Formats: sequence, C-alpha cells, structure tokens
Amino acid sequence: MQVKLHAVNESDCASCGIRAQSLFANLNSADFQLIDQPIHDLALAPQATVFAEGAQGEYVFTVRKGLIKLVRYHADGSQRIVRLLGPGDIAGLETTAGAPYDSTAVAITDIQACRIPVAVIRRLETESPRLHQQLVRKWHEALRTADDFIADLASGSARQRLARLLLRLAGEGHDHLMLPSREDVGAVLGITTETASRTVAAFRREGLMHDLDRQGRFFRIETAAVQAVAGGEP
Repeated sequence: MQVKLHAVNESDCASCGIRAQSLFANLNSADFQLIDQPIHDLALAPQATVFAEGAQGEYVFTVRKGLIKLVRYHADGSQRIVRLLGPGDIAGLETTAGAPYDSTAVAITDIQACRIPVAVIRRLETESPRLHQQLVRKWHEALRTADDFIADLASGSARQRLARLLLRLAGEGHDHLMLPSREDVGAVLGITTETASRTVAAFRREGLMHDLDRQGRFFRIETAAVQAVAGGEP
C-alpha cells in the first residue's frame, strides 16, 4: 500500500474532481481551519485490504477513483459482497458513530482515496453545521444504496440480477463498464461462481455485452436490451 501524506487545505479540496460528492463539499475557509490532523492520500493496488471487519475504526475513506467491495465472510469460508463503492462514496462511515468496521473493504481496481481521521470528522461535526448536514446526507445515501443493492441484486433470476449489476456498474447514461471477477460477481449477486460465469457467457453470446479487452474485464453493453432483461423480459 502506498501512502502519501499532505496537509489538506481549501485549495486541495477545491481542485478535487469529486468535491461536490465528498464529506467536505460545503466546508468554508473557517471550517478548514478546524482540521488539525493530516489527511492521508492513499493509492491502493487491486486486492489490497483497506480495513478489516470488526477492527476499531480510526479513519473514514472517500473514494476518488476505482472500485471497492465491502465483504462479509461466513463461517464456512464463503463470502457475500454487501456493497460496491465508487468515486464519491464513503467507506467506514459507521466509525463516525463509534462502531467498528462492519465489513471488510477490499480494492477491486487500483484505488485512490482520502483517508480522514475520525477525530477530524467528530470535531467538524460538532463545530460546523455544514459538515453535520453533509454527514447526515451521506448516511441517508448509504442506507438508500444498501436497500437498493439488496432489492436489485438479491432477487430475481440470475439473468435479472446480472443485468441490474451491469446497469449499476455502467452508471446512468453510460454503456461502458469494468466487470469484477466472476467470483466477485457471484458474491455480489448471491449465486455461485459457476452460475455467474455461465450467465456472463450467455450475455456475451447473445450480444448483450461486447468485449473491449482480451481479459474479459471491460465491456460495452446494449443498454436497452439489458434493461429489458433486468425488468424480467426474456
């Protein structure tokens, strides 16, 4: 794991491409004067563990680039991915309520993230109404996303679940995406790796997905057709 330390100031955040989505979106100059600990600028390689389930949380993480999976491991060794986090999402938000990390966060792709001490968040929440309001919004977003994740990706046939995942990964108005490993796809959708592999292969064969690389990670999807599958049409 590569870590670069820098002192956060207003100009750093002002030039950030995801400022509007971050916890610090609405902070003003006076608020930045309250930050008395350094923010860590992290660069993480795929498969790097950001934090482990059950560990006492000291930091929250704002994802600036890449994709992180939140994983729950079961006693039999199996895993379930409970959420995927992309740019603008916050990992470890539960630590602001004094709780340990409730899942293990693992980088799927190369990651760039800001690691923010929880102590900084608590001070700002106490002294800045702007941070408090944004923190409440982020909690609401996290709950809504978690509910949507379960509703969309844990019900329906394997084909419907995969179609909904593809649309979520591509994002609204886009048709290009990076697909995680088939094992991760299975863990996200609550199906076996074999079923995930067969379903992806069927989508490719039917022309719902088009390869953009030789490794089978980057795809272009036929959005309208995938939306039809997601809605239950054959």
